[in-house]
Amino acid sequence: MDPTDLYTLLGVGRRATTDEIEAAYAAWLARTGAGRPVGETADRLRYAYEVLSNPQRRSLYDSLVAETTGGGALEFELVVSADRLALLDTLQVVYALLTLTPRQALEDGRRPLNLGLVIDRSTSMRGERLAKVTAAVALLLDKLAPDDALSLVSFSDRAEVVLPAATLGAAAQSVQPETAAAWRAPRRQLQAIAASGGTEIFQGLRAGLAEVTRLAGEARTSHLILLTDGHTYGDADDCLRLAAEAAGRGIGLTAFGIGADWNDSFLDALVAPSGGQSHFIEQPADVLPHLEERLKGLGAIYARNVTLQRGWPAPFTLRGGFKLTPFPQPLAVDADPIPLGDLEGRAPLSLLLEFLVAPQSMSARFRLPLHAHYTTPGGAEEAIGRDAPFVVLNREGEAAPPAALIEAARRLNLYRMQEKAWEEAQSGKLDTAAARMRRLTARYLETGDLRLAKQAQLEAQRLAHLGTMSLEGRKVLKYGTRSLMGQTGT
Repeated sequence: MDPTDLYTLLGVGRRATTDEIEAAYAAWLARTGAGRPVGETADRLRYAYEVLSNPQRRSLYDSLVAETTGGGALEFELVVSADRLALLDTLQVVYALLTLTPRQALEDGRRPLNLGLVIDRSTSMRGERLAKVTAAVALLLDKLAPDDALSLVSFSDRAEVVLPAATLGAAAQSVQPETAAAWRAPRRQLQAIAASGGTEIFQGLRAGLAEVTRLAGEARTSHLILLTDGHTYGDADDCLRLAAEAAGRGIGLTAFGIGADWNDSFLDALVAPSGGQSHFIEQPADVLPHLEERLKGLGAIYARNVTLQRGWPAPFTLRGGFKLTPFPQPLAVDADPIPLGDLEGRAPLSLLLEFLVAPQSMSARFRLPLHAHYTTPGGAEEAIGRDAPFVVLNREGEAAPPAALIEAARRLNLYRMQEKAWEEAQSGKLDTAAARMRRLTARYLETGDLRLAKQAQLEAQRLAHLGTMSLEGRKVLKYGTRSLMGQTGT
């Protein structure tokens, strides 16, 4: 038997408790009916239960798996929705839940940062938005360590380097006169930023990337954080090329949209090459907590530049993918390899993959390779993963998917529902969009999220009476549903 496959066979995670293992086995027995089940599947599941429900045998098994997978920096856990596929003349759907977890705490402690902030100062940022952003950055200065590097660029239709890239502990004593002058009174420099002009994000990103690149290297985690409240004009393709260039240099990207008027699809595409995060900041006062949360994650990197390798067998097509933790974010499933970002903050890196399986006319066996590559903080290149076995039979599989995978798949479909409602509203299918929003209201109530349920109900009413959805409501539902998905990966 494949020694790495017992948890998958039983449909539980590697960190499952004895009670969860017993419940999974009991649930399978209940589905098979009276009597002692027989056959290959029954023997395999019985063996998995006997090993994993016995602490001594499970401990020995886990140690053997660690040796088999090479004992690298990360542990790999895989659960699939079914490993037995039926002979059908229609497409079938298979879900895979992957989790990468650090084996131990960082030996070298916190990794220094090379952080570049790119701040929108266009006319729409005038007033509270720009004031809250600059105040948050001023407070952020006190939360960085002396060996961290920081740079700050503001932009509208042109960019200005407000704080050149420098290590905080020596910024004011820089040998470069312009750098030293800017850093002698950094808070005064922040207060002098004034809103004016249009929004050209490329100008800010290009200047920000140039600053971060100056101090980039293996010793620091290099990352750009963009804060904007509007659409960029005429330079979206240039921005995407620049984001891919930054990812190629090992520089990550986070994009925060403030308010309701920015282009969420564009920001998703912008962070995709580096496996970064895009998120919605609803109120200007929330800027500081979001920045603090990013710093917390970026300061503890357990694996850098994690990627999922492609190479599925012919019947399998990857239709969709979503990173659940350390932050929820759709995956660039067409990329090769698929960027997953960094494993940060000692939170697991977990993702849900959705595969379509082509119609099958005869019994067959397949192995679906699910392997990740990454770089350790020390610079070593490592790989980890597993081939998930599948067999096509003239009957459906006997084991039900584990609860965590079922819930993650449900919330992925919930996310798609709200996306579909927006598409329908945009294309003029108002009655269909309103009906979908009413169904979403009920689904949100099932999750226990009353705020999202109320927002969906409000948007359904708005569609029925005004023929449109609000931009704010659109983002509340989109990013609120993403947060729900992240909860399934914890």
